[in-house]
Amino acid sequence: MKNIILTLLILTLISCNQLTNEVESSFSTIGIKLDSLNKIKENKIEKYFNEINSKRIKKSEGENSALIYYSTIKHNRIVDSLIIKLNLIGENDLEKKKIAERFEYAKTDLKNKLNTVTELNTKTKIDSLLQPSDDLQILPNFAIISEFQAGKLNATKSAELLLENLKNQTKNQPELKKN
Repeated sequence: MKNIILTLLILTLISCNQLTNEVESSFSTIGIKLDSLNKIKENKIEKYFNEINSKRIKKSEGENSALIYYSTIKHNRIVDSLIIKLNLIGENDLEKKKIAERFEYAKTDLKNKLNTVTELNTKTKIDSLLQPSDDLQILPNFAIISEFQAGKLNATKSAELLLENLKNQTKNQPELKKN
């Protein structure tokens, strides 16, 4: 009887381990796709930034475009470094909590910076894209990484929204002549 129970227990553990590996693989695949999409969006915001600044624009428009672009790129690089740290620490709950708190701080900092660009009337859209993530630290590392990658994409989408609105505002302004 003990051998039968032990055999069933071992089979159950093996099947759970296979399922865990499949879930982790799915999260990794999603993360790779999110990173690829984010890279495309980053190229798009760089294009918008360059288009805006190639025109004769008001000083405030140039400052706004720089604030949006550089704040978003900085945010995404911070998140990249947090992902690297998360991969290095393993499943240490205290360290995961610190990293999750740093991610929330980076998101809040970016949201505050983007919301200073008030003339574009996009505050509600930015707030909805940069929602806080509750209890991130209790998730396994692969799920946290996926959440971080989704956060990077949301930040880039917010910047894209703002820069697109700013670009539309400056649409009729003449191009600067290149020497």
